[in-house]
Amino acid sequence: MRKAVQARVASVATIVAGLVLVGCGSGDGDSEDPKASAASTGTGAGSDTGAGEAAPGPGTPAGGTLTDRAAGSWKSIVDATSDDALETLTVADGKVTAKGPKLDCTGTLDTAGKGGAEAPSLTLSCADGTDGGRGAGTVKMKGADALAIDWAGPEGGFGGPVDSFRRS
Repeated sequence: MRKAVQARVASVATIVAGLVLVGCGSGDGDSEDPKASAASTGTGAGSDTGAGEAAPGPGTPAGGTLTDRAAGSWKSIVDATSDDALETLTVADGKVTAKGPKLDCTGTLDTAGKGGAEAPSLTLSCADGTDGGRGAGTVKMKGADALAIDWAGPEGGFGGPVDSFRRS
């Protein structure tokens, strides 16, 4: 009886190990080589979308700087759960407005970098002086309909919030 139980435990352990190894594979595409992915989607080194991001979709500015691609209205992907959250973001000609339950902010999106490299940064100033840990951040786009801002946070701190938006 004891040998039967040990054999069953060993069998279950082998199956679990096999499942773990299968789960670690690249079948879901998460660990796919970015260059191979870019080649299969038609984007990559030959495209002029800047910052290594995917080309914009239909109805959005094609190519150009991140400022061009980010132009338009954006809505946060999460519901505002605090007074210092951002709900909407509007970008037009490098000028930015951001609003939340208690935030009313304006700022600029700048993509000028050293040596012609795109270094997209956003600087906000809010009406009441409270920016919810924002102020200056780095902007990234994934495709034409996803934009994220990684805020630097207060000076001497460990970073600020990350805001993610979808085109509205």
